[in-house]
Amino acid sequence: MATTGLMETELTLHIVASTLLAAALVVGRLRPAWPVWFKLLWRYLVFAVLTIVVQRLMVSPLHPHYSPIYSGRSFWDHVIEAGWWVLVAGVAISVVRIVVVLEHRPRETQMVSDLIAGAIGVATLLAIVNFVFGVPIAGLVATSGVIAIVLGLASQNTLADVFSGIAVGLERPYKPGDLLWIEGGIEGHVTQVNWRSTQIATGHGNIAIVPNSVIAKARLVNRSLPVMTRGDTLEIKLDPGIPPEQALTTLEAAIQSAVLPLSIPAPSVICTGLHPHGVSYSISYSVSSSALLGAARSEIWTQIHRHLRHAHIAFAAAEGTERPVSAGTPSPAELLEQSDLFGILPEKDRSELAEHFKEQVLQPGDRLMEEGGKPQYLFLIASGVVEVTRNTATGPHLLRRMSPGESLGAIGLITDTPHGATATAITPVRVFRMNKTAIAAAIATSPELAAGLEDLAHRSQAVIARDMAAEEPQDRQPPDELRIKLRKFLRLLSG
Repeated sequence: MATTGLMETELTLHIVASTLLAAALVVGRLRPAWPVWFKLLWRYLVFAVLTIVVQRLMVSPLHPHYSPIYSGRSFWDHVIEAGWWVLVAGVAISVVRIVVVLEHRPRETQMVSDLIAGAIGVATLLAIVNFVFGVPIAGLVATSGVIAIVLGLASQNTLADVFSGIAVGLERPYKPGDLLWIEGGIEGHVTQVNWRSTQIATGHGNIAIVPNSVIAKARLVNRSLPVMTRGDTLEIKLDPGIPPEQALTTLEAAIQSAVLPLSIPAPSVICTGLHPHGVSYSISYSVSSSALLGAARSEIWTQIHRHLRHAHIAFAAAEGTERPVSAGTPSPAELLEQSDLFGILPEKDRSELAEHFKEQVLQPGDRLMEEGGKPQYLFLIASGVVEVTRNTATGPHLLRRMSPGESLGAIGLITDTPHGATATAITPVRVFRMNKTAIAAAIATSPELAAGLEDLAHRSQAVIARDMAAEEPQDRQPPDELRIKLRKFLRLLSG
């Protein structure tokens, strides 16, 4: 009778334990919207009740109960005990999901918690083998360790890439779309990051596949962080006969005449070294994105060439060759010859005009012409940078920056229309200027100059507008009307 009652009690405990296990496994699946903490509370309650039931059945789940005499009851015991260990793992994993939280880094949080959950799963499997089936795991662990060593040696590069990929995934020094420089000369936009490698689209249209183990050991520069601003540095070596102060002033004017470099952070020019055959200078600047880097570099080199040419500053000569002789700033005749506008005049006419130019030196902030003002002079820029702006509802709008060799004010002087923009010196500027009286004197001395000046009106309006940037686009004269006004202007000057 007592035996029958004991069997009924054990049967009841088995049914209760099985029901609890089923509830723990099924209810969580049927309620995926439950918060993590609520799932943890549910599993913990089931775990606590199941632990009491298991202790009534087999005293302790930490003692093996495997028997060579297998029966339905022993099988049921093993299932319940294995389920208890699985429930222990579920509770532990739920705790990890709640505790392991990396602020504002959900991807890294998920990765870390998954790794810990995997480790808990492996430990649970070993515990089931040891405590449920009574198989000593010491030998299994030792054997597994030997196998792991052999496999590790055979695939150490792949494993290094995988674990480096985990480290890269946790740290996230870059992400797809970032412009990345890797020590060794690889640079480009990251297109894909996986466990074994990182794929980078280089500037030559190729895809570089870099193992994560290489990235983990190399120095990286993420040019997209914290902003997309990209910095660059140009190196140049100039004639050692030129005083560094003059070279620095010229190079600073050159980079300030470029439009693409950002004003904040401001470009800088420094002298980096003295050599027997030249003086080295470094020019640093930034652009708003890497896409503008090539265009900005080209623009800056163009302006450097223009400013050095008009300042008669030569590049450093190669070792063993004769050092070039650098002259001073250009004369009006040289500026007229190199001008896009006046270069078409015959040399005799240019020489006649050059004699009537007067030199003027301006400091930063001085204005050559004012928007809406009456035209008085034609200017040729010999050195420095002039900024041309137009007033708008939101403030001054930059039209362009003018460099040595360019001219401005001719259209207003010819057509007698108010200036359409303001021209301001942003560096020390040296210009040559000429007014209507000087032009009239030049024509009186050389009447054929009038025909040469009239030929200027046949230039394309786009070129004239570029060189005469102080005019409003909507106020530019059509070519025929401009030619008529030019002829009228020349007749008035000729008397």
